[in-house]
Amino acid sequence: MSISVLINGQSNNIAEGTSLLTLLEKLDIDPGRVAVEYNMEIVNKSNFNDTVLKENDTLEIITFVGGGI
Repeated sequence: MSISVLINGQSNNIAEGTSLLTLLEKLDIDPGRVAVEYNMEIVNKSNFNDTVLKENDTLEIITFVGGGI
């Protein structure tokens, strides 16, 4: 069964019971290089695996990019 979640303003269907860590891996996002807002709360990286997504959850995923001169 799938559920609908909003990721960076886009509706996505994911498998029920998916953790935040699993979602990041499926999106090919390095969990060590992101900040995630889950339903308007920042999630500590140590809780990514314990955070199980539910129907109509809202995520904002911000990826850190290095660079410079």
